Amino acid sequence: MPFQFSLESVLRLREEAVERAKDQLAVEMVQMNQAQQQVDEVNARIGQAREAFRESMSNGTDSGLVVQLRQFMVSLENERENRQMTLEGYQARVEACRKALLSARRKLDTIESIRVRRLKEYEHKERQEAQKQLDELVVQGVGNGMEMRCA
Repeated sequence: MPFQFSLESVLRLREEAVERAKDQLAVEMVQMNQAQQQVDEVNARIGQAREAFRESMSNGTDSGLVVQLRQFMVSLENERENRQMTLEGYQARVEACRKALLSARRKLDTIESIRVRRLKEYEHKERQEAQKQLDELVVQGVGNGMEMRCA
């Protein structure tokens, strides 16, 4: 009789849970990476705006233009703060997904270790049974051989 693991359905469910956790982590990481790119883009725009502001100040540009540049820089700073908060939200979700994946993986590892242990027990029992049958055959063979010699 082949080995049958009584918790096979639990094993499959835990394998599926690990796969779902991996998929969710991948989705969250893509979104986090996109959010990081948006933060990087705003930071680059802020750098350009600062450079333009410095040039305007050093060239003695019209004060109206300087005020507009300053307002633009403030709006960029606000945009960066918003995007940074969004990024931090994605980072937290990625971390939560990593923890969920780790938990799912541990649960799967537990079931897999039970399966391995039971398989080893089954194989050991099968070997014992085979040895017992072999021993019985040897005993029967020796017994039959002794009767023949005595006759």
